[in-house]
Amino acid sequence: MSHERVSVNILHRTFEIGTPSEEKATLLQAVELLNQKIGIIQDSGKVIETEKIIILAALNLVHDLLKNSCHVNNLKDDLASKEFERKIIDIVNVCEQALSQVDN
Repeated sequence: MSHERVSVNILHRTFEIGTPSEEKATLLQAVELLNQKIGIIQDSGKVIETEKIIILAALNLVHDLLKNSCHVNNLKDDLASKEFERKIIDIVNVCEQALSQVDN
């Protein structure tokens, strides 16, 4: 696994960040999302302090991540429930077939 230094700009400041080569694209996407959240907060004009802008942007991103994670977990639960229901139906069908053979 090779590492490389990536130069990124956040709030008009340049940072050099070490990252595994295969994670570079994801890192750049994360920086882009962070800069988008920062831009939204700056455009609102309600927050001026850089530190607060960064904290609010980070909170917004984590909140989005948690919402998406909960959504994915709910989808997994729904799929698991449907799979369980399908298995029960299959068992009932097998039992009905066995009973019909006993009756004959």
